[in-house]
Amino acid sequence: MAKRVSGNEKPYRPVDEALVRSVLRGSDSEETTSVSDNTAAASVRDSTLSEPITLDPQQSPPIQPEPVIEKLSREKRVLLTKSEEREIERFVSRLAEELETPLKLSHVLRSCMTILRHARTEIITQASHSEKLERPPNGDPVALAEFEYKLAQITVRSLILRVEGELKP
Repeated sequence: MAKRVSGNEKPYRPVDEALVRSVLRGSDSEETTSVSDNTAAASVRDSTLSEPITLDPQQSPPIQPEPVIEKLSREKRVLLTKSEEREIERFVSRLAEELETPLKLSHVLRSCMTILRHARTEIITQASHSEKLERPPNGDPVALAEFEYKLAQITVRSLILRVEGELKP
């Protein structure tokens, strides 16, 4: 679980927010100004992303990150088995090794959220054409695994349809 910062301690921020905004804005000036929380909240754009995602980097330009003005303050939890935890941590470590950069599970999960936001229309459409699902109780791990597998199938089919649609001449 993430470590919380005490009230009198400044949170760790490896990159200054004003610097990020100026780089993403493409400003020529060296001078940056900080934005107050009230101004930032008022100017937060809709989190929808307009750039499409494709699985083939040669076919389309890379996704451009949107400037994050809103502070990341909401926490979501997920329960894993010990083997799932080991497997995902190994995967993140291997990915970090291949990318030659420090990487945490949260970075990977946020990238997955970006993919889901890009393909949400296709996912909802695919879900409307799929069999109706009934969520099983938490105490039935086999039924939960089957339920989650069906959700994954809907998501993957949606991503494939999205990519195929983008690659058509």
